[in-house]
Amino acid sequence: MVRAYEPDSAERHRSVPIQDTITRIPGYPRKLVIFKIPASSYWWVRYYAESHIFKRTTKTEIKRDALEAAKRFYDDITIRIRGGSFDGIPAEVNAAEVVTFAKATKMLMESELAKLNRNQLSRISYDNMKLRYDKHILPFFGLMDVLSINYKTLDEFLQKISNQEPKLSVSTLSAYMGLTRKVLQHAARHSFIEHIPEFPKVGVEDKPRGWFNVGEYKEITKQSKKLAGKRVEWRAHTEPMEGSYFCAPGEKISPTDRLIKRIEMTKDLSDLIVFMVNSYIRPTDIRNMQHKHVEVIRREWTYLRLSLPPSKGHSFPITTMPWAVKVYERIRRRQVLEFGRDIHPEDYVFMPHAASRDNAMKLLARQFEIVLEVTGLKLSTAGETRTLYSLRHSSIMFRLMFGRGVDTLTLARNARTSPEMIDRFYAAPLQGEMNVGELQSKRRPRPWEYQ
Repeated sequence: MVRAYEPDSAERHRSVPIQDTITRIPGYPRKLVIFKIPASSYWWVRYYAESHIFKRTTKTEIKRDALEAAKRFYDDITIRIRGGSFDGIPAEVNAAEVVTFAKATKMLMESELAKLNRNQLSRISYDNMKLRYDKHILPFFGLMDVLSINYKTLDEFLQKISNQEPKLSVSTLSAYMGLTRKVLQHAARHSFIEHIPEFPKVGVEDKPRGWFNVGEYKEITKQSKKLAGKRVEWRAHTEPMEGSYFCAPGEKISPTDRLIKRIEMTKDLSDLIVFMVNSYIRPTDIRNMQHKHVEVIRREWTYLRLSLPPSKGHSFPITTMPWAVKVYERIRRRQVLEFGRDIHPEDYVFMPHAASRDNAMKLLARQFEIVLEVTGLKLSTAGETRTLYSLRHSSIMFRLMFGRGVDTLTLARNARTSPEMIDRFYAAPLQGEMNVGELQSKRRPRPWEYQ
């Protein structure tokens, strides 16, 4: 996991007391000393009593404060021994067992791997996390004692990666700081540190996500249905042409154009597009969605209740639009024919035949990219790149534009996000003219208001 930073002989050497820092405490036994180690900026205290060596950090870099901490440490141990409660003395903290940032990161990644195996985390998210730890975070913090990390060291790290890669976006820098915080939060939960230090602020540049207007949504839906069941070739142009392109069935191919890969277009994609636009869900929800998570509700209103695994810290059930019900029932009928049996609760709703859920999402993302290429809708008019996530954005935007009086809090709860995120990332493109009818609408007089 963090192989390059696993403890070795060199790291263990960093936990050995620095000889010229070993200091006795005046007026106290000779066996009570404070000292420093290469792995930490803090002073440590050590005392030998009852055939035991007791060691712990003083959690201070100031020698004067460390001396006072050592006295309190001695008094505590002495009182407990004299009172016959030797067993109640806190267990020794061996300096050789200093919790480095690398060690805390390894523990965190083991926890994240468990989430991955439980389908609570995508392989892409896990790999991106590991990549960022290995690239910048661990080379800087790896050998540091988690107790020694403070605002100063965090600010130095931020400045260093900003200077090393000046082109890093504000959002990427913020992501690096967020992953650093994640390790320290994990260390705090395991009592390696008492509190998380203050972090330097990174101004986050809000970038509204690309979405589809109604006309564009109809176009990608139409093309996805048209291409379903066909094989599309991804080819590279030869000289003098440049770049690559998707070659649809029946399209004339130059014999010199190089074949990169063939992609089979599935019916899952056209169903996915309509389903996501009518259900507010994230692509990661599609990855994990099983039939046991879906319940058809037919009362005054018809909808799907999606009781999905927690996502982004939210666990509320999702209420879909009516059209999602039609899509889901069509999927069930098709899968019954394909499987030759009834649907099992553990069966996946989308791409159930894929070898893995990661492969399922890669196949869907690749097919969607082809549809965007064919329709010329890969970029929005504002130059924003569109992905599967844009379908969720469109779902939320349609409610903001066409919903009758839906409040932001209700929408946010249903979409498993916050009103703040709705305002920052989804509602940013909204303009007055998009809802001029709502702006100019008038409340009807109540009966008792008539004169």
